[in-house]
Amino acid sequence: MEIKNDTGEIIKAGCVVVDGSKVLLVTDRDRKVWAFPKGHAENSETVEQIALRETLEETGYKVEIVKRLQDVVYRYESNGAPVRVAMFLAKPIEKVDEGEGNAEWVDATKARDLIWTNGIPLLDEIGI
Repeated sequence: MEIKNDTGEIIKAGCVVVDGSKVLLVTDRDRKVWAFPKGHAENSETVEQIALRETLEETGYKVEIVKRLQDVVYRYESNGAPVRVAMFLAKPIEKVDEGEGNAEWVDATKARDLIWTNGIPLLDEIGI
């Protein structure tokens, strides 16, 4: 379900999960696109609830939010719809299952080469 804010942007949320110098990323089956776990709202969730649920669903990790990071703003390539992603720094608490996606811990330096360029400022903000 797509929920929009007052300016018409689709609202999503996700986490940058960090453990030391490693970052938790998810990828597609072909391992062509890597990203931080994130996704759409369900019902009347807060952005924090979206981020926690999506991270668990995609990675199998329960995480604890440490702080809010800057939002990531982009447009869908397919239709140009504006998207605003509320991002949070999080730390892993417990691996509870395999998750829906292909999740891997990646060194932060390597992560910079794998993720979309709009995610790099998040790593800069965290200082890794």
